[in-house]
Amino acid sequence: MAYNRHIDKTEEELRKLREVYAQDDIDRFLDGLEAGRINTEAQVIEITNKINENDGLARLEYKRLEAFKVGFIEAYATNYNKRFTTAHLLMNRMRSGISRGLKMLEYFSEKQRRKGCSKKNRKVIDNSKMGKCAYRRSFYGLEQYKESVNALHKAIANYMNDLTKCINLCLYMIDQVKAVRADPDWASEIYDNCHKETVMNQRTTIKRFIKLNVDMENDILERMESCQRQKEKVKKLKAVLYHTLDVNEWNDLCICEEVMVARSQGVTNEERALWGDDKLQVMRVRTVIEHLDELFPEGKKNISGEFLARLFSWCNILPNRGLHYLYSYFYTNYMMHGRLKPRGEQAVKMAKAKIAKLDFDEDKKLREEFNQKLECLVKKYMVYPSKSTDKEDAAVNF
Repeated sequence: MAYNRHIDKTEEELRKLREVYAQDDIDRFLDGLEAGRINTEAQVIEITNKINENDGLARLEYKRLEAFKVGFIEAYATNYNKRFTTAHLLMNRMRSGISRGLKMLEYFSEKQRRKGCSKKNRKVIDNSKMGKCAYRRSFYGLEQYKESVNALHKAIANYMNDLTKCINLCLYMIDQVKAVRADPDWASEIYDNCHKETVMNQRTTIKRFIKLNVDMENDILERMESCQRQKEKVKKLKAVLYHTLDVNEWNDLCICEEVMVARSQGVTNEERALWGDDKLQVMRVRTVIEHLDELFPEGKKNISGEFLARLFSWCNILPNRGLHYLYSYFYTNYMMHGRLKPRGEQAVKMAKAKIAKLDFDEDKKLREEFNQKLECLVKKYMVYPSKSTDKEDAAVNF
């Protein structure tokens, strides 16, 4: 009697399969032997060998799923979302385990055709004794059977355990995707991390677009800008878009965003008061402030007065501008995205006085080490504007 082994590639069906494979019921196994008419030792040995072969493939699929899992949640864009759901994608990646697992369930299904039983109702999961079908309890257990039957039960138990591990891994990834979409802060963090990496990889393209001064149009970027104008949370939109963009769309979004930001970042009056017409230094300071948190270890809560004193010295503002103006500029711009709490102006003044008392050689060594860290940030993240054309001079570094 043929059974329908088709299964929809949905999260619900995957959870249903897990319930089946998580069972370890000897009574279901023994009743399935009779229902499936597995009544000769040759049949038992043949099925055992087949199950062991399938189990090896299931373990291989689990390793492949583990490899696929690496970076899956951390990636903002994917190349499957236009055609598949996350569940569909993952079930495709363990299609051998699903297909062979359903075939195993069919071994333990009733072989006698029931009158009036239509093909539509012959779902293997619902009609297998090892699945969700009703079964009879055994009075004697496995003790009355030959060693070959015990070996078959052990092979099936191992196989179902490995299938369960594969499904658990798939459901974990599905749950993680849903969790990110439900958590705008988490989605925004992934967005920012991937955006930073993409920008670093697309630096040449971004610089070329800035140089050409081409029109940059992007529907998703327009939606984000609209959210900002309407004072809506862009983080919510980032959560909605998570794992819905393909890689090409994501690259286009990042490139367009960075080019548009570069064009909109003119030197402000506040910056002109601090650095005059030294636009390059303005860009250097902006870059350092934006990525300053990279210089601090996890768990750090404050930016010390000494650190700020040396930072402000490196900023090299005009002589007629004092600490108050530079501190105000730094605090305003850093707190837009920084995670630490800067010490106050008084702490900076005290640190400057303390630095002034240091031995010249010692101070020089500390200053050079500090400045080197800042220059590394500049070198890593800053794209210097070209000076060869007027259009390039008008473009501001991002």
